[in-house]
Amino acid sequence: MSDDIGTITEIEPEDQLGWIELANGERIRFGGTACKGFVPAVGMSVRVLGTRPGYRGVLKATGLEKVSGAAAAAAPAAPADAAADEPRTALHALQQSGVRSEELLQKLLGKADVDDALHADLEALCFEVRPGPGAEVGCGNPWVFVVAMDGGRNAYGLYTHPLLAEHPQLPWVFWDHERDTVRALADDTAGFLQGLLATASASGVDPTVVQRAHRAFVELGMPDAQGQPFGDGVLAEWLPPEGDALRPVDAYLAETDGAEMERGLLAHAWRGDARAVEALRSLYETWGWTPPR
Repeated sequence: MSDDIGTITEIEPEDQLGWIELANGERIRFGGTACKGFVPAVGMSVRVLGTRPGYRGVLKATGLEKVSGAAAAAAPAAPADAAADEPRTALHALQQSGVRSEELLQKLLGKADVDDALHADLEALCFEVRPGPGAEVGCGNPWVFVVAMDGGRNAYGLYTHPLLAEHPQLPWVFWDHERDTVRALADDTAGFLQGLLATASASGVDPTVVQRAHRAFVELGMPDAQGQPFGDGVLAEWLPPEGDALRPVDAYLAETDGAEMERGLLAHAWRGDARAVEALRSLYETWGWTPPR
């Protein structure tokens, strides 16, 4: 697919993602970086310059051109890899957040900020760099610090919970926006990048892109080893309990183990329980805990 015209039917301002519907009814995902020289709007006609498989096989546009009439529709397509006018500041955003991070991650974001080819390859791997608090994309767990989106409104990030302060590195997690769940993916950035490459390969991403990204990651400090696809991730013991493991709010309010109390209250507060929200706020004030902002 390289020259299909469709209509923008949906835009999600909070993460600059949207949907295009083609004449045959097929829907294609797109992000703001795909729009070449225009600001997208619902109802706008666009030409899809190229696509790639996104998260879980959802087709995603790599480049879009605005179509406003017959002459515009016939005009040559803009280069799909044209650089954005605004400078990228992912490394600065991470450093300003105060979130503990590894040198490998800082090197990756710093290089992606100035290297258009690496930035494009990361997007092709469904890793759209966007550091910031999870709340900015709708994640209800306040300890998730987003590093990148996956192209489908889900996020990859670091779990910044204070009880993980003794861990050598902050673990990587995946937030699924539809289920509003957080799952552990890797213990450190090297393991995460290896898993990201394996997941991209299993998802049908261009092998040339995967190989090129692998070389770039190794040059930045990732061990030259193969990882395993992420799958659904793991509900680690340091994450809030779910399902049958989650007890009633009253049980956690009466809990004498502070860590267990906090995990349970966090689980209920995450789902909007008013008593849990207030109790957790008071607990965090007492302990001096402040989630990343």
